[in-house]
Amino acid sequence: MSFKLSLSGLIAYGLMAAGVCLLLGMLAAAVNALAAPGEAPLGQPAARPLPAQLSDNHPPFSDDACLLCHTDTDATITFPSGEVKPVQVDTAVLAASVHGSMAESPLACQACHQPPNDYQFPHTPLTTATLRAYDIARSETCERCHAQSHLTSHPGPQSDNPVVCTDCHNSHDVQPAESWHSGASEENCTACHEAQGVAVSPEMTTAVIQSGLFAAQKKDNAYCLACHSQPGQTMTFANGDQVSITVDAAALHDSVHGANNKWDALQCTDCHQAYDFPHAPVTAVTGRQYSLNQDNLCQRCHEVQFAKALSSVHSAALLEGNLESALCSDCHSAHTMPKPDEPRSRINETCRQCHSTIYDDYVESVHGAALTTEGNPDVPSCVNCHGVHNIQDPTTAEFRINSPTLCATCHADKALMAQYEISTDVFETYVADFHGTTDLLFVSAGVEGAQLNEAVCYDCHGIHNIKAPDDPQAGIKQNLLETCQQCHPDATANFPASWTSHYKPSLQHNTLVYLIELFYSIVIPVTLGFFGFLVVVDVYGRMRRYRQANR
Repeated sequence: MSFKLSLSGLIAYGLMAAGVCLLLGMLAAAVNALAAPGEAPLGQPAARPLPAQLSDNHPPFSDDACLLCHTDTDATITFPSGEVKPVQVDTAVLAASVHGSMAESPLACQACHQPPNDYQFPHTPLTTATLRAYDIARSETCERCHAQSHLTSHPGPQSDNPVVCTDCHNSHDVQPAESWHSGASEENCTACHEAQGVAVSPEMTTAVIQSGLFAAQKKDNAYCLACHSQPGQTMTFANGDQVSITVDAAALHDSVHGANNKWDALQCTDCHQAYDFPHAPVTAVTGRQYSLNQDNLCQRCHEVQFAKALSSVHSAALLEGNLESALCSDCHSAHTMPKPDEPRSRINETCRQCHSTIYDDYVESVHGAALTTEGNPDVPSCVNCHGVHNIQDPTTAEFRINSPTLCATCHADKALMAQYEISTDVFETYVADFHGTTDLLFVSAGVEGAQLNEAVCYDCHGIHNIKAPDDPQAGIKQNLLETCQQCHPDATANFPASWTSHYKPSLQHNTLVYLIELFYSIVIPVTLGFFGFLVVVDVYGRMRRYRQANR
């Protein structure tokens, strides 16, 4: 009897407990129903919202279920390749990330790991064979929200060696953009670049990012200069040649291709077409070979000048195998490109890069001193005698024949010479004598390849080291006999003394010659006139007598 009573009591007490629990549950439901919309039910953590484009299909729920396993665990994922990936998530790091609970717009786990087709428990088996393939596949999740990818400087998913979102930003500790600009999150940059054998420093990567390398922009000059304006950038070729690839942004802007371009400032891609980053491997073995390969770029805009250069002595030297012969970039540079004649002395400084010995002679000459020290705009520079792009071989007979004509450009110009009190008789007396007359005959006849041995201007005055005639170091008169003996080996000291110089005979210069010329200029016409008169009188007398005899 006592057993039955005890059993009945237990049943009664159980029913009473169940009723109390039911009552408490109903009370809790009522309180939860009164909670503000969007608030979490009492006793349950608030769920982080999904992005708007995901919330319709996947209503929010707590991350607790995910973190229950992924917070404190030594579990790993093993790929068929044998690689292992830990599955532990540091909740503090996750909370502090741009996607964490402390962010302005936090994300729930299922925002990226979406059920039921993506992530549910138990998880579906992995379909990727390697850890790298897994990271690439998972990075596609980022594009659900970040459709405007800013991977403007790394190979994309379609390349053989892609750089994906998680390579830079990781998975759960994604940092805000401000941390990249401050240099606080660039360990990933340096680690990845060093793994690829490209040494970079945190300071360099910070400068590149601050220059806007990853900004949403087209590939304009700012994009290229984000890297190429950094100091100390070099490129090493297979033979060991090391060439600077740092571009002075200010000099480029001020160059003839920059703001000073009369059409429009050129972009880097106008010359370097189809250049993507990372750049294709350079095939040139040496730095000089690379410059030779790039030389044709100038032809796209400068066809006339390029064609002239092809017929120059420089191109001829290239064809003969002299790879150091001047290219476009050797004279004009590659990126700074100032106006080649501003100041005018820059012309000769350019030629000096290869012809330093000749430049040293020129700068001490009457022409060079006037140009370099006085800035005289009238004296000849290198290009006035040799040309600009179609520079010819100055050692040929053709150049020698035409050299007096070059000198005549200035020295036969009476208006120009009058400014410097230089007589044009210098040139006129030359062409009036035997040497000049013979030379002009060759010029007018167009004799090609003639071995002209008549004296030309530079035989006596020099070529690049021309001095003023009254300069004690000119040595024209002292060396005149030696100069004459080059063609007249039997000449003695009185041979050059018979030369009247470049003066026209006058009472002041070569008086005797002047008087003789004056004598003959009077006597010869008078004599010829007298005999002419006698001839006319004689003819007239003969005709008159003939008529009288025939009447």
